[in-house]
Amino acid sequence: MLKRLLIIITVTIAGVLVLLLSILWDKAHAPEAGLTAKQGRIDASAWDIEHEPVIRLDGEWEFYWNKLLTPEDFQSENAEQPSAYMQVPSLWSKSASQGTTFPVFGCATYRLVMENVPSQRSLALKKVNARFSSRVYVNGKQILIDGIPALQEEDYRSGNTPKLAFFESDSGRIEIIIQVANYEYLNSGIPSSPELGREDIMLRQHQRQNLTVLLIFAALCTIVLLYMTFFIITWDGALKNPVLPLFSLFCLLLAWGNGMSDQRSLLLLLPEVPFTFAFKLKDFCLSADFIVMIWIFRKFRSSLLSQRFARLVSLVYISYLMMILVLPLHVYYKIHVYVMAFNTVILLVLLVRAVHLYVRNAEGFLLFVALLSVNLYSADTILFSLGIKIRSGFMQVFILIFTAVMIAYLSMEYRNTVERLRHSMKQAQDAEIAFLRAQIKPHFLYNSLSVIAVQTTQEPQKAKSLLYDLTDYLRGSFHFEAHDGMIPLSGEMNTVKAYLSIEKARFGDLLEVEYYIEEGLDTMVPLLSIQPIVENAVRHGIFKRAEGGRLKVQIFRESDFVVIRVEDNGVGIPKELLEGIRRGDSPAAGVGLKNIRSRLERYKGSRLKIESTEGVGTVVTLEIPYREVLHEDNFSG
Repeated sequence: MLKRLLIIITVTIAGVLVLLLSILWDKAHAPEAGLTAKQGRIDASAWDIEHEPVIRLDGEWEFYWNKLLTPEDFQSENAEQPSAYMQVPSLWSKSASQGTTFPVFGCATYRLVMENVPSQRSLALKKVNARFSSRVYVNGKQILIDGIPALQEEDYRSGNTPKLAFFESDSGRIEIIIQVANYEYLNSGIPSSPELGREDIMLRQHQRQNLTVLLIFAALCTIVLLYMTFFIITWDGALKNPVLPLFSLFCLLLAWGNGMSDQRSLLLLLPEVPFTFAFKLKDFCLSADFIVMIWIFRKFRSSLLSQRFARLVSLVYISYLMMILVLPLHVYYKIHVYVMAFNTVILLVLLVRAVHLYVRNAEGFLLFVALLSVNLYSADTILFSLGIKIRSGFMQVFILIFTAVMIAYLSMEYRNTVERLRHSMKQAQDAEIAFLRAQIKPHFLYNSLSVIAVQTTQEPQKAKSLLYDLTDYLRGSFHFEAHDGMIPLSGEMNTVKAYLSIEKARFGDLLEVEYYIEEGLDTMVPLLSIQPIVENAVRHGIFKRAEGGRLKVQIFRESDFVVIRVEDNGVGIPKELLEGIRRGDSPAAGVGLKNIRSRLERYKGSRLKIESTEGVGTVVTLEIPYREVLHEDNFSG
């Protein structure tokens, strides 16, 4: 138990270290913020654009409340005076600027002038997050628009996706104007720093971020397709697993929710989708995913949480999903913080239960790792929302860890299921063969022993030979060393020849036997697959004729198959009865034929064919895939 506890502690510390390192990585790879705006001005003479190709435009921006100003508004001598100097990044709805607090809903203009900018013709500006619509001008020209900022709510349209725009800088002065408007979200402003830098560097970073999200979307959708396909294929079989559709749904919801978050890269593929719909879709998918995750863990390990509790949590989240669908953003987001807190509590409870399960019972280690990764994902999201982390890219790492662990867990479950199925099939196969063995007629043994007893006084040597034949017959019928229900053809034929030798000793000239076996041919065949067919031919075909008859056994290889043909010139089978035997629903088919037919279905390409003409005879043909013989020593009996 102590060892397992140490493993839990080690893995947990490793996960927390990854989270902490992600914060350090985030800060190390964030654009520099060395140039700070003061009252709407930045002196950029100290900016080394080669050493620091990308910078954040933080500091005090000119702030014009309830106005959407354009570059022309600042060209006259009677230009507007700032309402305040607003800190960027910040939210105007939560920050008091110079003693003034601004309402959530409304619009504003931010303005920043950079002077002494290093000579650089091609620059890029990235608008990361401006709630909840924006329009950006640089040096008198509009370079991007996200949604439609407007003075009135009826003219406004939301849009808040990270966007990158390019412009030419011919002088050392850059004027940046950002119009922002919000009439539906619960806070307003510019909560993430705008970024400025070299065109090539920023384009590469922007493309890499979008490509990462789209690759994760594609990977998750591929997993959905694979697992749903496997679930459909195994729908009515022993490998059916109810977790598969749940896990597929989880990955699908996660793919869409993640693709609509942060970079919102899926909107690049769906440019006509209204932003409010996309934002709600993100919230809906991620919240619905929590319900699915609860039931995944419930199905995997019911001891983690009770069914009543799972239903209660689901009901709470379904209520929240209904709010997302029918209520405006600013209304349902008032309880969003409580939902996130509830998420955190539930995830921690599940994590503690998983730890307890593993430490006490040595079960569910992968479940613990999966829950730890989900908790770290939740913590990373909270850190990003609180502004402790500037970027949320590391969330993708925790998503991938969770997905990989769950796939590993499912794979282990399937391996165990396949092993159980294989064991069950082996037991069923052994039972079938045991049932066949039980069909050995007691009177055949009595008659055989009677013949041998008679021969002991008349022809002792022949009696001895028949006794060996009976021994071979019984050895073949009670073979205990069959490999996967298969034995060499030579072993099966020893049983057939021993049986026919005894029958010929009993009935003399009434039974004539011919063998045509391809020289040197040996292959693996199902145990007791030929002998029952031969016995049927003798007992139900030849011996029902007063004058007896002839039995012919032909065995030869044809391409990748071995053909075994048993032919007799007995009484034959009536046409109506023959159809029932072929279908397998006639009692006349006998236990042996039904058993052989069912066992042949396990070997791809195998066939059992029966042809008969009443009064002429019957031909039964087996076609079995050729398989090289294993070491015959294992089948010596």
